[in-house]
Amino acid sequence: MSLVANLLLQLHPLSAETMKGLDSILKKKFFRKGDTLVRIGQVPEYFYFIERGLARVYYRRKSKDITDYFAIDNQAIGALPSLFSGQPSHKAIEVLEDSDIIYFSYAAFDKLCEQHHDLERAARKMAIIGMLEGQHRIESIRFLSAKERYEELEKLYPGITNRAPLKHIASYLGITQVSISRIRAGKQ
Repeated sequence: MSLVANLLLQLHPLSAETMKGLDSILKKKFFRKGDTLVRIGQVPEYFYFIERGLARVYYRRKSKDITDYFAIDNQAIGALPSLFSGQPSHKAIEVLEDSDIIYFSYAAFDKLCEQHHDLERAARKMAIIGMLEGQHRIESIRFLSAKERYEELEKLYPGITNRAPLKHIASYLGITQVSISRIRAGKQ
């Protein structure tokens, strides 16, 4: 059973027929560190699950590279606003370490959801979880200290502080690399 099927089954039971349909649209590929899954300005076609590895979503503002979020082993990633709207993406997805990635066409998944309402329910639950995670991220930026955001990062992405470049972690947290060094020094 694939990672995607396992994740969806945790949200809602899926019939054998649905599982077969899901399996038919899934693709798997090895991506190298530095590969780009989605470019800024591209209309994305695929949704991704990091089976093993690390990737990030980022955007550029005033020539600054800002990490929006990461995905590590067994987590999903995608340029969702553009994927759902069909508009060019203002974000990009970069692979930060050699990764095994499962992906599927959003159009094929949407068609499958129309045919299998159990899959549609699981997808809806996944969307709700994503919305709640986004809301939590906004609140953490607004209300938590830099140290508290760093601690949340470690919980959300176990081991990431040893895997992702410090500059990407700093931009995700909205702090400088010097601030991260101070936080780390205070923890030791």
